[in-house]
Amino acid sequence: MRLSEIYASVQGEGPRVGVPTIFVRFAGCNLKCPGWPCDTQHAIDPALYRHEWKEWGVEQFYDEIRQVTTDCGIRNVCFTGGEPFLQPQDKFRQLVSQLYARGYEMEVFTNGTLPWQSWAIYSLRFIMDWKLSGSGETIEHLGVVMDNASRLTKKDAIKFTIANTSDLEEAYEVWMKLFVDTKVDLPQFFCGPVWNMMEPDQIVDFILSRKLPWRLNIQAHKYIWEASARRT
Repeated sequence: MRLSEIYASVQGEGPRVGVPTIFVRFAGCNLKCPGWPCDTQHAIDPALYRHEWKEWGVEQFYDEIRQVTTDCGIRNVCFTGGEPFLQPQDKFRQLVSQLYARGYEMEVFTNGTLPWQSWAIYSLRFIMDWKLSGSGETIEHLGVVMDNASRLTKKDAIKFTIANTSDLEEAYEVWMKLFVDTKVDLPQFFCGPVWNMMEPDQIVDFILSRKLPWRLNIQAHKYIWEASARRT
């Protein structure tokens, strides 16, 4: 599996904001999001950062996570990237299984464009970043995205990242068409601005005016540390 970095910090996004967390950032992504600068270029751009990436086996990942646990006492693990599900699925499953058996809580941040296997649904909390038009991405396999989204439950979340007012309207259309009145056990919904492209108060006003059960996502870590800082 390709590693960009492992480090201890606090979760800055999604349902577990503020929870001390071990971040396992995999290298490589199947999307580029040209509509805005990705805030983890070091995990997606091989031309500039391949020399930093490491090829690790399951035991190397596990040993490093255990060491961070010994040093910091953290039991929450966040798999992120890049796109975690680009990694070899048998290796990823083995790592998750070892951590699950030892009582770790685990979440994964994913763009949802690659199929999720049953072992992942069972073992992980999902935060799915639903790509809107402002990202500059055209999702070719919307059926995969929809199938993945249909498997999410209240322990999981869908995150809309907003670049402009058109993205807000698009997110609302997705919500109304696909999730309202479709099932009882809905995932949690988060909506937040692209850094330096839209103000959070505009999103708050939209949520309140539409009476939406969404929560604001403001990437708390960027208010704690400088926005481009790396925590390694």
